Amino acid sequence: MGIAVSRGSPGNSAVTAVAAAVPRGVRCRAGGLIEPDGGNLVDLVAPEEGGRRAALRREAAALPHRVRLGRVDTEWVHVLSEGWASPLRGFMRETEFLQALHFNAVHGHDGSMVNMSVPIVLAVDDAQRRAILASGATSVALIDDHDRPVAVLNDIEIYKHNKEERIARTWGTTAPGLPYVEEAITNAGDWLIGGDLEVIEPIKYNDGLDQYRLSPAQLREEFARRNADAVFAFQLRNPVHDGHALLMTDTRRRFLDMGYKNPVLLLHPLGGFTKADDVPLSVRMKQHEKVFSYKQSYHPSVSFL
Repeated sequence: MGIAVSRGSPGNSAVTAVAAAVPRGVRCRAGGLIEPDGGNLVDLVAPEEGGRRAALRREAAALPHRVRLGRVDTEWVHVLSEGWASPLRGFMRETEFLQALHFNAVHGHDGSMVNMSVPIVLAVDDAQRRAILASGATSVALIDDHDRPVAVLNDIEIYKHNKEERIARTWGTTAPGLPYVEEAITNAGDWLIGGDLEVIEPIKYNDGLDQYRLSPAQLREEFARRNADAVFAFQLRNPVHDGHALLMTDTRRRFLDMGYKNPVLLLHPLGGFTKADDVPLSVRMKQHEKVFSYKQSYHPSVSFL
């Protein structure tokens, strides 16, 4: 896709050109969009057609081993299922985990190295590991807080969760106080379980914001529908202010000066970990709506997603 999801610590706002405005040597599809990382956009959600979704739900319910997903785990299932982490097809096995830790990249299916500096892994405890290994199981069900099946992890591999190395190589420090570390790593199990993921249905949060959470496939369709010949993404963790507006309008002007006819802006607010005193995402989204509805009213040639 060329657009990265940021779920870790927030950075400064930035504008990045991501679609048809590409340098020489970057592979594009016939429609002009940058090819997904690894060559193909991953989609791990079971289709409703042909009864596969219903069948997967029955399979998950019948599996003897279940791994309960925490909040962060569920968000990673969302990321994986829609292809935001292409070419990954599930939680990392040990080889992928070590590649991410030591090289900040993983091997794509086309042989390329794909940027992946944050490991996407799922932890289990000693008791779960012993039970799974003793049974010889090759698949486990992933369930939510209400014991409802969310997905199935197949062809599993269980390996040691080297927490200190993971923290040090990902954040460059083991100092206390990192919110992600405290929630998702410190008290997590001492083992990691990886495998191929098949998700029963699209992940929804039912927080009034699901309509904004377009998948990479939906975004690509929208770019094509709008006949975008360039896409520039603006990622931010704050309400839009005058400095942001200057960067966005100036970037669009630069694309027009380069000869592009219809550069489209993708506004990409951070929805994961941000600073403790940041404006909540739900409030920011209301502000974004107001700003861009006004922007459209006096500058209709600008398109926003």
